[in-house]
Amino acid sequence: MALPRGFSLVLLLLPVLGGPGAAITIPQEFLQPPELTEQPPEQLVVFPSDDVVLKCAATGNPPVQYRWTREDEPFVPEEHPGVSLAPGSGTLLINASLAGRLQGRYRCAASNALGTALSTESRVIAENTPQWPKEKVLPVEVEEGDPVVLPCDPPKSAVPPKIYWLNSRIVHIAQDARVSMGQDGFLYFANALVRDSHPDYICHAHYLGPRTIIQKEPLDLRVAPSNMVQSRRPRLVVPRDPQPSHIALRGGTLVLECIAEGLPTPSVRWQRLNGPLPLGRVSLENFNKTLRLRDVEEADDGEYECVAENSQGRARSSHLVTVEAAPYWVRRPQSGVFGPGEAARLDCAVQGKPRPLLSWRINGVPIDEVPGSARRAVRDGALVLSRLEPNDTMVAQCEAHNSHGHLLANAFVYVVELPVKILTADETQYAVVENRTVFLHCRTFGAPAPTVEWLTPGLEPALQDDRAFVFTNGTLRLGPVVRGDAGTFTCRAHNTHSNDSVSAHLDVRAATRIEVPPQSVTAKKGQTVTFRCGAAFDPGLSPRGLLWYRDGQRLQDTADSDNGDTLTVTTVDYVDQGTFRCRAWTQLDAVEAEAQLRVVGRPGPVRDLQVLEADERQVRLSWTPGDDNNSPVEKFVVEQEEELFSAGRFVERVTVPGGQPWALLTLSPYGRYRFRVLAANAYGRGEPSAPSEPITTPPAAPERNPGGVKGEGNETSNMIITWQPLPPGDWNAAEVRYRVQWRPLEAERGRWHEQTVPGPPVLVGDTPTFSPYEIRVQALNEAGKGPEPAVTIGYSGEDLPLVYPENVGVEILNSTSVRVRWSLTGPPRDLRGHLRGFRVLYWHEGWVGERARRHVPPVPPGAAPPPPRVLAVPGEARGVVLGGLRPWSRYRLRVLVFNGRGDGPPSDEIRFDTPEGVPGPPEELHVERMNETTLALEWKRPRHPNGVLTGFLLQYRPGALGPPEELSFPPGTLNASLGRLQPHARYRLALRALSRVGPGAPVLRLGSLRPEPVLPVLGSVVVGEVGEDFTVLHWTLAHPQADIEFKVQYMSKTTEGSWHDSGSVNSSLGLFRLRDLSPGTSYRVQFVGRNHSGHHIPFWESEVQTNGTRDSFATEGWFIGFVSAVVLLLLLLLILCFIKRSKGGKYSVKDKEDTQADSEARPMKDETFGEYRWVGGDGEEKASRSSGRSLGAAGAALGSDDSLAGYGGSADVQFNEDGSFIGQYSGTRGSGPASPGAAAPLD
Repeated sequence: MALPRGFSLVLLLLPVLGGPGAAITIPQEFLQPPELTEQPPEQLVVFPSDDVVLKCAATGNPPVQYRWTREDEPFVPEEHPGVSLAPGSGTLLINASLAGRLQGRYRCAASNALGTALSTESRVIAENTPQWPKEKVLPVEVEEGDPVVLPCDPPKSAVPPKIYWLNSRIVHIAQDARVSMGQDGFLYFANALVRDSHPDYICHAHYLGPRTIIQKEPLDLRVAPSNMVQSRRPRLVVPRDPQPSHIALRGGTLVLECIAEGLPTPSVRWQRLNGPLPLGRVSLENFNKTLRLRDVEEADDGEYECVAENSQGRARSSHLVTVEAAPYWVRRPQSGVFGPGEAARLDCAVQGKPRPLLSWRINGVPIDEVPGSARRAVRDGALVLSRLEPNDTMVAQCEAHNSHGHLLANAFVYVVELPVKILTADETQYAVVENRTVFLHCRTFGAPAPTVEWLTPGLEPALQDDRAFVFTNGTLRLGPVVRGDAGTFTCRAHNTHSNDSVSAHLDVRAATRIEVPPQSVTAKKGQTVTFRCGAAFDPGLSPRGLLWYRDGQRLQDTADSDNGDTLTVTTVDYVDQGTFRCRAWTQLDAVEAEAQLRVVGRPGPVRDLQVLEADERQVRLSWTPGDDNNSPVEKFVVEQEEELFSAGRFVERVTVPGGQPWALLTLSPYGRYRFRVLAANAYGRGEPSAPSEPITTPPAAPERNPGGVKGEGNETSNMIITWQPLPPGDWNAAEVRYRVQWRPLEAERGRWHEQTVPGPPVLVGDTPTFSPYEIRVQALNEAGKGPEPAVTIGYSGEDLPLVYPENVGVEILNSTSVRVRWSLTGPPRDLRGHLRGFRVLYWHEGWVGERARRHVPPVPPGAAPPPPRVLAVPGEARGVVLGGLRPWSRYRLRVLVFNGRGDGPPSDEIRFDTPEGVPGPPEELHVERMNETTLALEWKRPRHPNGVLTGFLLQYRPGALGPPEELSFPPGTLNASLGRLQPHARYRLALRALSRVGPGAPVLRLGSLRPEPVLPVLGSVVVGEVGEDFTVLHWTLAHPQADIEFKVQYMSKTTEGSWHDSGSVNSSLGLFRLRDLSPGTSYRVQFVGRNHSGHHIPFWESEVQTNGTRDSFATEGWFIGFVSAVVLLLLLLLILCFIKRSKGGKYSVKDKEDTQADSEARPMKDETFGEYRWVGGDGEEKASRSSGRSLGAAGAALGSDDSLAGYGGSADVQFNEDGSFIGQYSGTRGSGPASPGAAAPLD
């Protein structure tokens, strides 16, 4: 066949068998064999309202012609009214009314002058709209715990419907491990509960083809409660065959199912007996009852076993799976363009199970029916054509089929002569990252087929490099590439008619890397987790970026994404766990890294809590564990509620291991119990399950008697019997009473006296004093008596003891301790109660050395004697060590016995003296600095000399190092001076008192010869902000100095009163806010500190005036009204008086004399009352004014913890001009504060 001048073809390259392959596309303006672009489906199911549409379309030049066959016979649309071909295509249209009559097998053929292409065979099935047949539905009645199967059985269809179970409110029936739907659409109950009773279990079938949902008549399930629910081992209801066999098709999906009934609810697990389950393709659904295997492979055949188990046993079922395959391509025949004289080979390799049958057609005609040709042969399934001629152009069909399906492929052989043409554009740019593989294309066309050669940028053959490979379609594969591979490659193509070449430019870039991959995290629920992904890019590549994915879904514009190299998940929950992946990308490559987020926390609530095997005293609980939330359940905690006595309060009853989803509990009689279970793991306890159905137990006799039985009297002639009542949980009935029995404990054992009472106490009267009794208390209720009670010994009331300790003696141990001994020789009955112990009563009567005190001084009339000190000795002891006594002291003591009623008579009085001991520390030690080398000391005698003082010992040393120096003083010396000391040194001083026994404890002081300030030296003080009720004082320091605390005081000038403390402040602060003042009031303000002697003295004073108006009762309305009334009344009286005088004349002489007499008799104190004043006020004021309140008030320091001003009141301490100590003390109290030059305490 001759081709038009300038004929050209375009070659498109597609990957085939791991490398680029070829498929021919010829431009429409040139002749081309027919190629199908649309084919009918293998199966088409239509319903009464659906038209039949069988698509068929093809390309070709000349234009193609279409024809159809039905059941392998020609089918002419024009011969059937209602059947037509769609304009411009071969699509067959059949009216819906004819679908039922014309269903069958159809095939389309597309032909032109170059050949015929065939479509696959399509099967048309016509169905009616599905309808559920009318049926009479009877109630399904079972007992609690029985298995239940609710059938569905929807109408059959070529396309199976989807099944749903709903109730009359269009709400899905809840499914779980106990209740679930099988693949057959039936609803299975492993065991029925009372709460499963509903009259409206409705099966719905959704048919996708006719877009119809139909429903079955509602099923009425009635579950009768039972007290005889028994556990039972699992039994498989699906599959019904004990060893079912299955045929799975390669590439399809295998579904295996096991549904079991039993009590407790069985759990299902799967295993493969001939190997492990295929990873990544197996999923367990429907609460592990369904195994779904996707993308079945031939290696998946074998034996799969399901095991259903509960606490009662297990059941097994083995599924035998055989994998077969519909025909599938191994090598599909490819169209080709060939030159005259060449040979063509169309490979057709197919596999399947059973082995497919393979056949060839040429232009739709079986090859056996085509006239023979010596140049045509079929070898190993391939069609081989040798020494091609132009009239050998054809379309060949390779067809394969077995019991599972069939395949059909069209391929044309086009014989033509053409020069070489390279279809790939010249100067094509390629970019790749290093270490990747690049494909440089060189698509050629020509007949005969051109030969392709590639040259490197150095113009050397590319195939010299082991990394290079050239495909049959001319594409060069090079990899892995390196930076040095960049440059211009050349493709040369030639055949017997011509040659051609093109260039390709290769650019090699740095590969994208993830340098910091995200790390897997295990987080507790509620925490915040951050993933980081650090990537490095080639700087010359743009655009580029980093994306985050969670379980394959891209995270974009969500709260979880930070749009950078970090991803933060806040407040993680269990739904957040999964695989997080970061992807760094450029236009040339992309790299990924992933991490796992695992969220852990407390386990979820358990499910399906069931009460099994309940009887009068025992119950068995069973449940299904909930989600462990990635932390194994360590234990289950069973809680119990007793509704009769503690409704609403669940208490922990028992704990069982995490692998035991059941518990056996014992119950008490007369109870109404509910139970709930919660799981616990390493992160705590989860939420409890829903409470179980209540269980009631009948009454029974008490199982135990009350404890804590006692018999004690509160009077000398009675006995009160008490006990601890039984808690309501031990009553075993609605109420309980107590049978109380008692009798005297005698040798002859008299009869029992008894009372039956609702509770304690029982009072027994007219009893002898402190007599023993046998006591029994027994619990009773409506069902009977409790066990035989134990006997308890009780006693009637006690009385005061009549016996007293004898043979009391004292043994001197040391100066502060003695041992006291005694005996108790009286008859035991004289105790008249239980012996509780003894009391030692002792009095201190003075010092041994005191004169004129040889006996206890008489107590003044009306005065109470001094109380003794008491030491209680519990039990039956006959002696005790009495410690804490004063040395060299006189004591007297007595001993008495006491019982539960009180104290008995005391023993005879014993007197004793403690020996002399070491003295106590001197009571005071005052240290004053005299000058730079001298300290003055003064002290007082010890408050407790503990003997005859023989003197004082003074030890002193500078600092904390070195041996101390010692000075001794006679006992009458109470002051001393230490001279020739180190100037400006600090001394540690220890003064001890001495007695004939030895030295006593010291009094310690620090003495300093270095002057130190005791009052701050201020530079200036100013009044800052002033308000109605406050003012702010500011000051500066005259020079750097230690931080000293002082007080701020104020006093109103309007109303004379005392000074008020406003607070304390440190000198370094520099300001103080004086609060709580009155508006419009003048105040005196002063700073007060301590001088060397420890006295408070003022060292600054000023006046302030607050803002505002002072409140006065004169502005009150009531006061103005009152004054106005008084003025008006006085005015009225004056008018009346004036009228009277104008009428009555003048006063008489008698009146005047009386008036004068009254004036002379007036006491003189009225005239001098206004001159009375406080004499001490002037003195205090003068002293205050002379107290040195200058801003620089400060003096020399002298270290002492006890101020010398304490002697004789607040005496003035006098110094010479050089600061030396004079040693004179004033015996009167001064009216003013001490000089600021007094001593300050040392640390």
